[in-house]
Amino acid sequence: MRIDEPDFLSIKEFASKLGVHPNTIRRSIKKGRISAFKVAPGRRSVYRIPKTEANRMALFDMEEMIERIIEKRAQEIPKVL
Repeated sequence: MRIDEPDFLSIKEFASKLGVHPNTIRRSIKKGRISAFKVAPGRRSVYRIPKTEANRMALFDMEEMIERIIEKRAQEIPKVL
């Protein structure tokens, strides 16, 4: 498997796709929230991220959003004794 294949994105490309700063992606990789492959060592390591990670991130964000909506609505419902 070649990491340069079209199934992978650079940090910059991935950040652009999600509409966030590349440093946000770097931090998420370091925290283990985003799966990536290190392809070059150095001061600022070079990573390639599978395109499927964008889909996984979108699903994760959607689940989190749904949980927030449920919590908010639960707080709005008057408590009956």
